This record gives sequence, C-alpha cells and structure tokens, in this order.
Amino acid sequence: MPSEVVNRIRSDQWRILRDVRLRALEEAPDAFGTTLVEGQKRADRDWQDMARDHATLADRAYFMAYVGDDPCGMAGCYRTSSDTVILTAMWVAPEFRGQKIGEQIVRAVIKWAGAGGASTIEAWVSENNPARIFYQKIGFEETCLTEPLRSDSKIQIILIRRDIAP
Repeated sequence: MPSEVVNRIRSDQWRILRDVRLRALEEAPDAFGTTLVEGQKRADRDWQDMARDHATLADRAYFMAYVGDDPCGMAGCYRTSSDTVILTAMWVAPEFRGQKIGEQIVRAVIKWAGAGGASTIEAWVSENNPARIFYQKIGFEETCLTEPLRSDSKIQIILIRRDIAP
C-alpha cells in the first residue's frame, strides 16, 4: 500500500478541496455545520477563494491527506486567539478509516498550530458521531459546552479540546 502524506493545500488545489469537501458532506451529513446542498451551491470562485485563503493566510489552513495520488481525508483549522486553534471539517473517507490517517491529519494541524504559538486545539463533534471515540483516543476531552449542529437541527454538538504538547 502506498504511504500516506498530509500537506497543507495550495491555492491551485481548489478543485480537490471542493471535491473532497462535497464527498464528506454527502457521506456524513450530520457531522458538519454546512449541508451538501449549501456546498453544492458554492460557485467555483468561492472554492478558489477558500483554497487561496487557507493556503496563504497565517490564521487558517486546510490540510489534505493522500494515499498515493488519491485524496482520502481533510481538515481545516483557524486561529481564534493567540493560543487557541479550532479544528474543523475533519473527515476521512470510509475506506481509509482505521489506518491512522486521521491521526496524521491532526498531527499536521497540531504542528501548524504549535508553530504559530497555540497551546490548545478545540473542535466541535456531534453527539452521535463515532468520531467522538477517535478524538478521545488522541487526547481530546469533552467539555460541558453544547449547541445545535445547525439552527434547524436537533443534533447537538459538543466542544472538545486538547492541549498541544510542548
């Protein structure tokens, strides 16, 4: 099996970002604040702007995991303060789950966050998402903070956090 690689996306990789993000929204509709329909309505220019911003701005990044040449997972992140980074849009394709790709993506986010001086990573995970177990295994702890996944949703999301090791 080819080795896995996780890289920060480049501005010209907007189509990969779009395609993987739409696949994630289709495969796990209750895991994201954005719906598939909302994602499909985005114009190419919106995807281009998102990729450019996440590739070039210091306060945000998007990471894509590959097995060989095939994108198989992703995560976005953004800085909310000098010491906190939010992990968002985390997803690994079902056929690649259980192969440590999620851990590699989170490590890339931690490395990026730590290089910028952050000491904490936070994320929101839906109460019924099996990824809660994944996050617990890699050191995230649940807080008492919850809110609806979307304004029209009965699904609750829980804030989780972990310290970045020095």
